[in-house]
Amino acid sequence: MEYELLFFTSLANEERIPEIKREIEEIIIGRGGKISADFSDIGKRKFAHPIKKQTHGFFSFCRFTLEEKENLTEINRRMVLNDKVMRHLIVRADEIGKPMSEQKVREEKPEEKVNKKTEARPKEPAVAPETKPKVEISDLDEKLTEILEENPE
Repeated sequence: MEYELLFFTSLANEERIPEIKREIEEIIIGRGGKISADFSDIGKRKFAHPIKKQTHGFFSFCRFTLEEKENLTEINRRMVLNDKVMRHLIVRADEIGKPMSEQKVREEKPEEKVNKKTEARPKEPAVAPETKPKVEISDLDEKLTEILEENPE
């Protein structure tokens, strides 16, 4: 199965990016993976919020294939232990860019959506809200005229 790894490092490690990429490549190859494409650098980006007192980082990603899914947890563990990588994310490449409607989403059956608490209570009869009779504009004008004539100021 093909995966994509996105990671970022602090700007202090920017000159050591080739070394970090080699380490990541060794981690992937050491667990039976194969790099599908070279690393692509996204470059310097601002974080949405500070991470470890840093506001910017250097982002990069690569695609790799992995035959045994069990090795993915070990790759993840080793990425976490790598002190040069601030954060990383591994996702299946076939799910990238698909709209949510195409992804496998568990649809609940209508029976499953029923809440047990509402099921136990007897249903209350629906009561229509009180409606006020509609008043014509001419009636409002007459009433306003009466009020103004009573209180001339």
